[in-house]
Amino acid sequence: MTYDVHVRDEVNRQGVALQAELEGARPTFGAFSVAGYPDLRSGVETFVAFAQSGATVLEMGAPAADPWLDGPAIAAAHRRALRGGDGVSTTLETVRQVSTLSDRPVITMMYWATVLAYGPERMARDLASVGAAGCLVPDVPPTYVPPWATAAAEAGITAPLLAARGASPGEMSAACRPATGFVYAPAAAGQRTGYSAGIDLDDLASFVAAARRLAPTTPVLTGIGISTPELAASAVRQCGVAGVVIGSPLLRALADGGLDRAIPVVERFAASISQARVG
Repeated sequence: MTYDVHVRDEVNRQGVALQAELEGARPTFGAFSVAGYPDLRSGVETFVAFAQSGATVLEMGAPAADPWLDGPAIAAAHRRALRGGDGVSTTLETVRQVSTLSDRPVITMMYWATVLAYGPERMARDLASVGAAGCLVPDVPPTYVPPWATAAAEAGITAPLLAARGASPGEMSAACRPATGFVYAPAAAGQRTGYSAGIDLDDLASFVAAARRLAPTTPVLTGIGISTPELAASAVRQCGVAGVVIGSPLLRALADGGLDRAIPVVERFAASISQARVG
C-alpha cells in the first residue's frame, strides 16, 4: 500500500494535540497494545475501545520478531500479530484507521531494527501520512539519534526517546535533549515490560528529576513496572511525571478474555490516574 505524504499540516495538528495533552492539567494515561493483535480488525477495535474507556494517548507497538524490551505478555502479542503479515504495513494501516475513528493522539513504538530496515526518512513520512503524532524508538543508537530526530521533525511527527536507567551522564543527555514530544523514563531499573515486583518511587523521582534537568521543557512519561492503578497514581503524585503508559496489564487482560476483560482494567487505571493530582 502506498501512502500520500502531502499531509504535514494535519500531522502537525496531531502533534499539537499530543503536546496539549502532555502539558495539560490532567495526568496523561497512555494505553499500549500491539498493532494487529490479535488481528488487524480486532486491533483497531481495541485501540478505539481504549480511547473510549479513558486512555488519553494511544501507544501502538509495531509487531517485531525480536521485541527485546518486552516481557511475556507483550512478546506473545508481537508473535500473534506477525501471523497476519508484515509488521510495518499492519502498523500503518492500524494508525490510519484508529486516527480516523478516534481523536486521541497515536504514538507508535518501534524498535530500531524495524525503522532501519524500512528507512528512517520513509518511516517518518509514512507515519505522518496516516496520522501518527509521533514514534518512540527505544533503542536508537546514539549516532543515529540526530538524523532520526531530523527525519521526524521534517515529516511533522515527534520523536520521543527512552532514557535508560543506569545510563551515564552522557548517555542521559543524548537521550533527553533531542527528544521531542516526551522522554520515556522506565519506572523499574533493568527490567522488561510486565515487571510487577514493585518499584522504588524515590529512586524513580530522582531519575525523572535528572531527565527534567537535561530537558526542562519536555514532559516525562513513565512505564515498565507500573502494575496497578494505585501504583500509577502514586507515580504521578510523587515522581514528577506528566503521566504513565500501561501495557502488560492490558495485554494480559486481552489474552484472558478480550475486550470484555480489558476494558474494566483500562477504566480502573483511567480513574486512578485522573484523580492522582486531586488535592
